[in-house]
Amino acid sequence: MDNSSVQTPMDLMKVLSPEGTRTYMDHRAQIMDNPALQSLTAEQKLLIGIGVASALQSSTCTMMWTKQAVKAGVSTAEIMEAILVARLMKMATVNDTAAEAMAWLQSGDR
Repeated sequence: MDNSSVQTPMDLMKVLSPEGTRTYMDHRAQIMDNPALQSLTAEQKLLIGIGVASALQSSTCTMMWTKQAVKAGVSTAEIMEAILVARLMKMATVNDTAAEAMAWLQSGDR
């Protein structure tokens, strides 16, 4: 399937809200490119982006961050590890979300 003619969310926003696009891109630059925020490398920030996008179930964003990461020299193994860590963290949140119900079941107060 050729997706070259499909507009990305940012493509749509550029047309519908140039100001919204500008504020997003300004914020992105402040996080990704700001000399005062360089404790993490660009590659580490991209891996975090991949993990978060994966956990939040955004295929478009996961692909976008993955392409940027590959372009920045991030390896397939590093990208896959970020995805696996995201999966692990997502699984942990299911346990947390269900904890109250599991405690109720364990208590026998039915």
